[in-house]
Amino acid sequence: MEFFFERSARESGTRNLQHRLASASNEISSLAAQNATLAKRVGALGSSVQASKAGLAPLAQRVLKSVFTVKVSGGLGTGWAAWTAGGDTYVITANHVVADDVAAGIKTVKLLQKSNSWTATIGKTDSTNDLAVVVVHGLIAPPLWQHPQLGVSPVVGDQLLLVGSPYGLEGTVTTGVVSRVSYDAIQTDAAANPGNSGGPAVDRQGQVVGVLLSGGGENLNFAVPIQRACVTIRSC
Repeated sequence: MEFFFERSARESGTRNLQHRLASASNEISSLAAQNATLAKRVGALGSSVQASKAGLAPLAQRVLKSVFTVKVSGGLGTGWAAWTAGGDTYVITANHVVADDVAAGIKTVKLLQKSNSWTATIGKTDSTNDLAVVVVHGLIAPPLWQHPQLGVSPVVGDQLLLVGSPYGLEGTVTTGVVSRVSYDAIQTDAAANPGNSGGPAVDRQGQVVGVLLSGGGENLNFAVPIQRACVTIRSC
């Protein structure tokens, strides 16, 4: 009888051990499947980040073709080819870039890009929104705002590309994120300095969403929403 109970206990222990081994095996398989899924997600995220970084260079190169240094009697600013019509190129800049020349009765500015130079006539100005347009005869660059998309508006966290000529350094590109958006201002931490005024603020889809106007300190710069250009300087 004692032998029977001992054998029964061994068999019961064996069955328990087998059950535990089976449970552990199932758990290991489940963890392996979870690890495989996680690895795929991490790989996809890495690919997305790499693609995102790679996407900045071609976007910057495309935008650079349409951005100019604006030379006025008192200094430099930035302008960009917004639209073309009737064989002319309309270049948007900041009103404060050309304001002193307008006040002095000067009607033209110089646009510079690499080794090229054009004379542009100062057109409509809007001191309220700090925007102005200068007009060049000829199609000198691909327009970035030929067909206004008035519904395009950045949201906090969106990445922006700024292109301009800070301190006269033509073709400078910086990136940052949108920190705040209001009716009349887009705040970004993208670097900007004197000479950037009038340059385009472009989202990752290549849409111009604003025009850089001012800086309030380190990582605190402001652009006016592009829709404000429809108030005075362009009929949208």
